[in-house]
Amino acid sequence: MISRERCRIAMSGGIPDRVPVIPQINHTHAIRALGLDFRKTVVKVLKQPFLRNKLILECARRYGVDGVRFFIPADPVENLVDDGTCVWQISPGNGTKIGKVDFEGGGWVIPLIERPLIKNEQDIKKIPVIPAESLIATPKFQALKKMIRSACKDLFVIGVPGYFTVEHVATLIGKEQMLIDLIERPDFVKEIIRKSTDRTIQAAIALATLGVDAVLIGETFGGLIGPAHFEEFCSPAIKRFVNALKPYNVLTYLHICGNSTALFELMADTGVDCIEPLDPLGGVRVRDAKARVGKRVALMGGVNTITLAKGTPQQVKEDCLRCLREGAPGGGYILACGDMLPTETPAENVRVMIEAARNYRYE
Repeated sequence: MISRERCRIAMSGGIPDRVPVIPQINHTHAIRALGLDFRKTVVKVLKQPFLRNKLILECARRYGVDGVRFFIPADPVENLVDDGTCVWQISPGNGTKIGKVDFEGGGWVIPLIERPLIKNEQDIKKIPVIPAESLIATPKFQALKKMIRSACKDLFVIGVPGYFTVEHVATLIGKEQMLIDLIERPDFVKEIIRKSTDRTIQAAIALATLGVDAVLIGETFGGLIGPAHFEEFCSPAIKRFVNALKPYNVLTYLHICGNSTALFELMADTGVDCIEPLDPLGGVRVRDAKARVGKRVALMGGVNTITLAKGTPQQVKEDCLRCLREGAPGGGYILACGDMLPTETPAENVRVMIEAARNYRYE
């Protein structure tokens, strides 16, 4: 059974020949695993965003995992200056520092001052909704098309079309303002989400048309805002997104990191095929998720990221076996991290994770 078939069966709730492994590799881990100069390559990715997917694919193939995530390339980051201690993004207008490259996190530029991009209803109307067919014709998507077709030969390919619920609102207006507006301007927040959902649906349709097997829906703040706000602000948009993708034979899975325990049923109610990453650092238990919603949705994740990054191979093996025992019986489970694979994770620990899944036998 090839990886694409294996993952599709598992993410659809079935029992494949073995448990698939998708460690959620990001480019920062790939840079370390491939032995590249970390600082220089992180900066290079910011300047040449498509390199991110290339690094992830190369790393995934080197490990021999079952699936890989591809991101729509961002716009190149310009005006980066390395002063020997930090790498800053400089304003082209007056030369002041406006952001700092985060080498300890995701390798992004963190703005020094959070400035809202959306302030009022008129700004919401300006959010562009580009039809899928127009997106596919762009150089970004044409380059992505070649990579997807190459990866699909041996891997289950996940497309990341972007974010559109509360997490995206926080990106547009700032985290603090988002939390205030959930209470004081709920209709304003909902309108941002509505327009952003329209936009992301088109990006997801474009990815599905190009051949991805699944698309990821991300909502970092789900566990923070709580069940009531999740149901009010996130659920309707996610349901609409999932329904829009159904004609395209693409699977959907919902990523809510942190403490998603109180959201299991609401996550399943959205109609997604799978929920993840079941982060134990947020108090989430794979066994709990399996008992409550395991007959309705597939599960992915649960492996402790600190153990992966800092633990011994034996500790990693034991944690993976825990996840397999709790999540795999009856099928519908993919072994993965409780969030993104940490940058500093030793290659040996990733291989132990892969081997644990290969040796597991369904009950």
